[in-house]
Amino acid sequence: MSDPTSAHLRPASPGFQLPQRSVGLKLLVVCALALLMAIPSLFVYGMVRERSMGAQAATSAVSQAVGGNQTALGPVIAVPYSWAPDPKHPDRIEYALAYTYAETGSISVDATVTERTRSIHKIPVFDAQTTFSAEFDPEALRNALPADASPIWQSARLYMGISDARGLQDDLNVIVNGKPAAMEPISTQHVENQTAYRDKPHYSGLALAGTALPQLETLTAPLKVTANTRFTGAEHLTFPPFAKDTSVNLSSNWNDPSFQGSVLPKEHTAGNTTTDGFTASWRVPYIARGVAGSGTDLRLDELTSYGAQTMGVRFMVDVSPYQSVERALKYSIMFVGFVFLAYFLFEVSSSGRAHPAQYVLVGLTQTIFYILLLALAERIGFDFSFLIAASMTVALTSLYAMSVFRSRAYGLRAFGILTGIYGLVYVLMRAEDHALLAGAFASFAAIAITMYMTRNIDWYSSRPSAPTS
Repeated sequence: MSDPTSAHLRPASPGFQLPQRSVGLKLLVVCALALLMAIPSLFVYGMVRERSMGAQAATSAVSQAVGGNQTALGPVIAVPYSWAPDPKHPDRIEYALAYTYAETGSISVDATVTERTRSIHKIPVFDAQTTFSAEFDPEALRNALPADASPIWQSARLYMGISDARGLQDDLNVIVNGKPAAMEPISTQHVENQTAYRDKPHYSGLALAGTALPQLETLTAPLKVTANTRFTGAEHLTFPPFAKDTSVNLSSNWNDPSFQGSVLPKEHTAGNTTTDGFTASWRVPYIARGVAGSGTDLRLDELTSYGAQTMGVRFMVDVSPYQSVERALKYSIMFVGFVFLAYFLFEVSSSGRAHPAQYVLVGLTQTIFYILLLALAERIGFDFSFLIAASMTVALTSLYAMSVFRSRAYGLRAFGILTGIYGLVYVLMRAEDHALLAGAFASFAAIAITMYMTRNIDWYSSRPSAPTS
């Protein structure tokens, strides 16, 4: 019978053995832990998306009450006409509309912006006092009619529109050649003289109002139209080029506009810190507009459709905290990797050792940073929130490094390195256009420093070799 204690006296069997406390093995473990930190980052990403949807719901609720994103269309003239498409059957009559746009048109807008609060979200709401001016050439419309057309002059109409009529605070006060004209709302079932037109006024998302234009048939002098109205909306305010040559002048008390549409303003004072609010002016000449001045095959939605030369502004509160945090989360693995590399370099250059569980705690601290940032930014703004969340995270992680490696010097080193890392985080959050460039160079620098610091390490041993001069 064999001695049961003899097993302890037997030499170890030959073969592969996993290095005990190998520096190389530790680096592989640290890299694996950095990748595992992607899991809590995904949960934070889901939280950001959920909060962003809540902000969108709040904006939608306020928009429904005040009119939402508003597009206002200046005066346009439409004349119905009849024609016989088949000369062999003159009794078969069809009806259509001929449009003419103003020769020149201008819009003057004074937009007062306030903030509405819904839950914890602030939504910019504007109150726009707007004046339209237009001058039409009646001869241009008569020339646009087909030769065999029979114009129905008594049904000629002047149309104006707004994307959401619920935002109108005053009626459209229209003056045509010095005389007031009463505007009437046009329903989607609008039919003139009980006839079915081939082309009704095309709404393109606009609520139209119209008024009759008497004596248009015999008018030879220019037709001058002015209109005043006041309407509210949220976030976006847009104007299509309703005339052949259209100018827009806008002033507002808001300090942070973002110019939208296909045409940027020729002049603006946005960003001028010496004045409150801003002014902006646009102009779209006839050729640049890309839409004929009159004709029978025109559509009002050509002025507001995708690619149209619209002029507009978005009243912004600030860069969305959700967008900034979401952008930074895309680089979360890189940031955790930077912190883990710093701890690993501390470990191989000191007598202290960090357990994998301690790496996990450090990684979770970086994840909680994003939650802190998101929660604070919703209430006090992004910049101040980042300062608070980053300071808390850097301080905690640096103190933890001091405890793990039992050295105040390593705590101070961690503080300096982490401050640089979170400075990079801020750059990536704010500088969207340069985020990839900054991230690429930072990653290269981190790897280069790690390679330099570990150039003398014996990766199979538990201790680094003495550095060479």
